[in-house]
Amino acid sequence: MADEVSLELTLSCSSTSGKRSRDSSSSDITTQEEEVSKRRKLINNGEGSGSISSDDEHRNQASKIAAMKVYTAEEEEEEKKLTTRLMLHEDTWTIKKVLQESDVNGSSRLLLSTHVVEEHIIKNMDQNHVEKIYSGEGARITVCDYDTGMSEYQLTLKRWPSTRSFVLINNWRRDFEKRRGLKCNDEIAMLWDPFKFILWFRVLKQGS
Repeated sequence: MADEVSLELTLSCSSTSGKRSRDSSSSDITTQEEEVSKRRKLINNGEGSGSISSDDEHRNQASKIAAMKVYTAEEEEEEKKLTTRLMLHEDTWTIKKVLQESDVNGSSRLLLSTHVVEEHIIKNMDQNHVEKIYSGEGARITVCDYDTGMSEYQLTLKRWPSTRSFVLINNWRRDFEKRRGLKCNDEIAMLWDPFKFILWFRVLKQGS
């Protein structure tokens, strides 16, 4: 009789243990599934391991800023000149002219064709300056010499009513003809910069 009781207890414990084991296994699987579900939600919301936290992003930005070079005023000026020289490649000079005798005979004016000025300068100017140019009053513009350290000079661009051509006057002779030693048959080039409101100037080649 004692042996039968012992056997029943053993079977009962074994059955209970097996049930607990199955329950524990089922609980573990449920827990794992819930964990996977949570991770998927976090990733979908941009909070999982695949995204960058706000702190990480701030640190990345700080590193980028720290890596940037701090320029002195002199270095910034040199950087601007270098950028300008790269921009003003020979092919970008839209206005070219072989100087005539009247351009360098002391008349103190550079004659420019109507088509060239209207196509490459006036169409990129504001209305106020355009009206001054056509009215005969003329508009003051900055002419920057690309060849000589980008020195700047103030000249006046206006249209001559009699010829309908355009001229650069007021100090053309002093600031360009004499200063650069310009002669008949020299070839010059110009480019209007509407962003800086500057007319770039350079000598392409000296005539014979």
